[in-house]
Amino acid sequence: MPAAGAPTDPLALPPVPPPAAADHPRRDRVLVLLFALALVLPLAGAFAKRDLARTAFENRPTAPWPAAPADAPALRGWPAAVEAAFADRFGGRDRLIALHHAAKAGVFGVSPVDKVLIGRDGWLYFLGEDGRAIDRDWRGVHAYDVDEPRRVAAEFRRRHDWLAQRGIGYVVVVVPDKATIYPEHLPSWVRQVDPVTRLDRLYAALSAHPEIAVLDLRPALRAAKAQQRVYFKTDSHWNYAGAAVGYGALMQALRARRPELPFVPPERPPYVPGEDVYSGDLAQMLGLPRRFAEDDVAPLGKVLANAPARCAQRLDAPPPDAPETGSETYACARPGLRALVLRDSMGIALVPPLVENFARTLVLSTRRLDPALVADERPDVVIEELVERALHAPLAFPL
Repeated sequence: MPAAGAPTDPLALPPVPPPAAADHPRRDRVLVLLFALALVLPLAGAFAKRDLARTAFENRPTAPWPAAPADAPALRGWPAAVEAAFADRFGGRDRLIALHHAAKAGVFGVSPVDKVLIGRDGWLYFLGEDGRAIDRDWRGVHAYDVDEPRRVAAEFRRRHDWLAQRGIGYVVVVVPDKATIYPEHLPSWVRQVDPVTRLDRLYAALSAHPEIAVLDLRPALRAAKAQQRVYFKTDSHWNYAGAAVGYGALMQALRARRPELPFVPPERPPYVPGEDVYSGDLAQMLGLPRRFAEDDVAPLGKVLANAPARCAQRLDAPPPDAPETGSETYACARPGLRALVLRDSMGIALVPPLVENFARTLVLSTRRLDPALVADERPDVVIEELVERALHAPLAFPL
């Protein structure tokens, strides 16, 4: 150190501070603890959720825990199976996925899920089980079997003729996809390349079979949407208002064939602003139900809750904690016709008003028309409902 009063060197380096302590016990302990927790908590979470059956966000079955390998081939695949089971259950998984989804959807407007398309104005669209539904069914940029519409029409013809030979009526209801009725809310880059859709081609093929009643709900739904929303913004389905439009068209077609059928008007559930709010299946798939919520302008839940007040009562409802079986039987205590309904999830909202018009209705979640079941049930009419993106489904169960 220079003596007091001595001139300082302007180019001299600043004094070197004393060396840091060789260790920081408190800091080191905290770091070790945090590192240990980062290793242990995911493992503990996987153990705590070892019986988890479905993932929260993907809504799919979890990978099963593999059994102990019994031989060399099983041993080779065992690590990958353990990794898959652990990846579906590790602690903090749902929170980390939620943060990832919120960042992609909220910051960048990009869907973190390959089956969900984020549209404009808070609208979400389902891309189908294969992620190609809009490309195939609306845009016309994903190829499909060009002979498929003719084969589907032929299957409908077989079903119609087989039922007609037994004096049973047959009506098919095709529920349009959301993009067909609300294309204006798709992202701006989603353009229709071929204006003739797969559904158009089916109706063209059906023109050779005018005796088959395959309802085209598109005009009625497009007209109705000018008055009220007929599809959910955040769900892959039509709402109860849309289902009521389809129900009206269906009953008109049925009564043209069976004039003795009554027509029970659909319920009009009251909408309470701020109370009737809904986050649909697409919002749940994104893991962002709070961000993607909407007014439930035609709350189906209120209709379902009012079931005890209606004539048609379910005879085979499972216990509250039991899953649905895919079969529902309704009976109304007055004389009338019998119906068999084949449906997918779009048919859920159709069931409450529809069953009011029949003395007995069997509703099945299937595409298969079972001759033995028809003989046992003895319906006066068979109603087949299917969503547009599943037009090919009846081909898997030919009559």
